[in-house]
Amino acid sequence: MTSTLTLASHLAGLDDESLHRLISARLPLRPKIDDFFDLAEALLEHPSVQHALTTLDRPALALLAALVNGDEVDETDAASAARLGLLRGRALIERSDNGWAVYDAVAERLQAWPHEGLPSVRQLLTETPPPALAAVPSDDRGATDQLASERAFHSVTAFAELLGELDREPARELQKGGLSLPDGRRLAAVMAVDGPVVPVAMWLAELAGLVARDGSVWLTTDSAEQWLAGSTGDRWRGLAATWLEAVPPSIRDLLQQRTRQPWGRTLHETLAWFYPASGEPLQRSVERFEASAELLGITAGELPSRAGAALLESGPAAAASAMTSLLPPEVDRVYLQHDLTIVSPGPLAPSLDSHLRRIAEVESRALASTYRVTAGSLERAIAGGETEASIRGFLTSISLSGIPQPLNYLISETVKRYGLVRVREAPDDGRARSLVRSVDPDLIGAIEVDQAFSSLVLTRVSRTELTSRFSRDVVYWALADARYPVAAEDQDGRVVGVRKRHAPVTDAVPTVDRATVLVGRLREHAATEAAQSPEAWLSRQLETAVKARVPLIVTVGMPDGSELNFTLEPTGVGGGRLRGRDRKADIERTLPLKSIKGVRAP
Repeated sequence: MTSTLTLASHLAGLDDESLHRLISARLPLRPKIDDFFDLAEALLEHPSVQHALTTLDRPALALLAALVNGDEVDETDAASAARLGLLRGRALIERSDNGWAVYDAVAERLQAWPHEGLPSVRQLLTETPPPALAAVPSDDRGATDQLASERAFHSVTAFAELLGELDREPARELQKGGLSLPDGRRLAAVMAVDGPVVPVAMWLAELAGLVARDGSVWLTTDSAEQWLAGSTGDRWRGLAATWLEAVPPSIRDLLQQRTRQPWGRTLHETLAWFYPASGEPLQRSVERFEASAELLGITAGELPSRAGAALLESGPAAAASAMTSLLPPEVDRVYLQHDLTIVSPGPLAPSLDSHLRRIAEVESRALASTYRVTAGSLERAIAGGETEASIRGFLTSISLSGIPQPLNYLISETVKRYGLVRVREAPDDGRARSLVRSVDPDLIGAIEVDQAFSSLVLTRVSRTELTSRFSRDVVYWALADARYPVAAEDQDGRVVGVRKRHAPVTDAVPTVDRATVLVGRLREHAATEAAQSPEAWLSRQLETAVKARVPLIVTVGMPDGSELNFTLEPTGVGGGRLRGRDRKADIERTLPLKSIKGVRAP
């Protein structure tokens, strides 16, 4: 296995950065790798080679096929030189005395492709890409831009609804993956989208850092609050930038070439040609990017919008500028009505919408939205830190019609009623974690027998008090969601606001860099081996050659200082000696390892 010896020597000569880059790109599958010979063998195993080939585009594969075919390669061409560097950096080729050489295992894998329905060496060298569709004239894309802007507006609205709903009630992730069916339906209804859109939206929201999993539960993050505080254009820009960053550079290059051509079937055909070994995983990945692009208005009807083209060609800032000019104008005033509804005559400015959501329930979402103020929504606002004065002040500042008398009355009565039930942390006696109390014994009795709270294990300790083994915040939100007039308080009896928990910061979880660990292990083993035995590297080379039954050119130092080369077929290594058949003299030779200056492939 001459290739293994050559590659092991090449790997040993790499610096840490180059070695780390190679291991990261190839991710060898073998679980136990102790030295450079193990690593070389792992990289040249057929599954590992195939994995490396799946990541190469057609031009790089064509160059590799040319080397397998024995063709000359023009190294003065910048593109060819860059691809040669890529192939060598992935441990697929190596420089030899006669030029560039492909490792045996790589050539074998490439030559086996036709039997697996993949392009042959000849096809890689001769086949041309599928024809592209004609570009769509810019003056014919008005309908596309209009549809794209409508989708962008509705998608930003849908994401806001998604975050609001997850903040109200988290969603559960199944052990086998995916949202639970009830949660998926609930989120689809709130977002006003079809069911298949929800996983795409969750994927994009996670990438944007707006949601995260805490165990098996999906929660919003602190970043979600910042996103919700932005304008519609800023919100869209954040999602579009996340989408662009998620697209692999290789696919992004192709999309940048198709900013004025339809995607869909022809895009999939082009990708299949450019990445022939990638198969279904790449196609499924592209389908997800296409679906999310349609959701955001980057494309509409599989054709990139002006904003989508600007995103791929110039970046998020240019795209947001193009999209914002097409979005409907926002309003900052609403109508407060006597039936306790609030009607926005147009898209409400996001900062006002976020504030209004803390006070009222959303009834309908469109260009003109409707909200409804209820006792429950006001209690939730007060629990979040609002006061009677702040609620009235905010509603007055955005109202085109003043505050109607029924709404005034509801605010006053809710403030008076709020806090009839109080929840605080219980004394640390090991028997209970929280204490629920009220001046109204009947209200405490109603809570005690309410089956909705059976999981809280509420225990009556007096006419006006209950205890629970759950924390104050858990009990508080259970009562608040059930519309009880509950307030949280500290140990001194002061009412405090309670926020629903957000997902923890995901980057706080330590991750293990396999490549860094492996580089450290290889260096440590090499240092230990060199200290214990100066001939260890040579012995390992010879043992590999014996195992693979491949010939070697062995350089031997003579007593007079001269050197002789023998072409041997090694048969064994032991006792400080190499045994092998001399091909030229057709005799068995035994050479002391201490006299061997080096070995190389013929």
